[in-house]
Amino acid sequence: MSTATRKPGGARLAAFALLVIPLMTYLFLYLAPLGSTIALSVENGQLGESLVEFRAADHQDREAQTRALLNDMHKMDSGKQATAARELNQELSGFRSLFLNTARKSTEIDPSTEGLIAFDKRWTDDKYWNTLEANASALTTRHYQQVMGLVVDGDGNIAAKGDDIYLQIMLRTLVIAAQVTALTLLIGYPLAYAIANAPPRFAALVLVMVLMSFWISILVRTTAWVVLLQTNGLLNSFLIAAGIISQPLQLIFNRFGAVISMTHVLLPFAVIPMMNVMRTIPKSQTDASQSLGAGPVESFLRVYFPQTLRGVFVGGGTVFILALGFYITPALTGGPGDQMVAFYIADFIKRSLNWGMASALSTILLTMVLIIAGLIGAIRWLSSARKGRIA
Repeated sequence: MSTATRKPGGARLAAFALLVIPLMTYLFLYLAPLGSTIALSVENGQLGESLVEFRAADHQDREAQTRALLNDMHKMDSGKQATAARELNQELSGFRSLFLNTARKSTEIDPSTEGLIAFDKRWTDDKYWNTLEANASALTTRHYQQVMGLVVDGDGNIAAKGDDIYLQIMLRTLVIAAQVTALTLLIGYPLAYAIANAPPRFAALVLVMVLMSFWISILVRTTAWVVLLQTNGLLNSFLIAAGIISQPLQLIFNRFGAVISMTHVLLPFAVIPMMNVMRTIPKSQTDASQSLGAGPVESFLRVYFPQTLRGVFVGGGTVFILALGFYITPALTGGPGDQMVAFYIADFIKRSLNWGMASALSTILLTMVLIIAGLIGAIRWLSSARKGRIA
């Protein structure tokens, strides 16, 4: 009786075949969009594709630049002309009409500086030529410069231009995310403790109440907070009826409304990791510490709480990272000064069609998340290494 021998190479081939589908899915659904976003943030769009001859022309020779510009305009169709004009207008207000009018009459204009100026005297202003020169390359850093509040002068030196609105938005996003994380942990820790240590029926009830957030749409929950917190909403009506206040409070369309509603939406992401860690802590440890003379408070602070920090870090880090990219909830419950970076990314895509700025903001937000995740990982590693040395 013969026995078949299994070939190691066949097992490796089968394992590789099983990994191909999830690997390709990962590349297609995750890495490809990320790469596309990063590429869009440095691509110069229609300007980089269309101003080919102008880019190659001698920038010290205005006559050569004029001929090259008119040739590039002539080669563009109406759609490309409109797109290029819009991109230039994003850099210099008023350039759209000048570029479009010139492009549409490019075949009729004498290909010389005098002919171009005769068509429109605005071409005597160096600011239009400087804008063209700064935005004619195929790749550009202008979107990142705008986000960081920087400008490149004629000599190629980088300087602050004083317009740091997007840096302020980034800081505001970090502050709101930190506020939501702190409030979520303060509310979530007692809930997680109750689920892990309360009698089974009560713990199950609390867990179901927490998980209700996963079963209801974010939009529905956010709208519920708008109804609850508005001027004539349930909370203000209750406070007035109870005689606590005489005039309705402004609880919505401000920082308070945005933080409260985001905390409610993200609460389960903090509770579940902490609950899972708390369930692994033997109750006998607390009993042993109390039998040795420690009171309930001391036993909690010195024995129980330190062992739950792993869940606190995981839950807090998850909430913080998710809060950084929130859009719907702060857009509906926050005021104009409480909108986060995701709001402006959506605005660039939907209203101004500025994919470059949207991609640059998205890339910087992704970089912030990676840095924060790296810091959290480093803190946990240092904490584990310290415990190992002590042991």
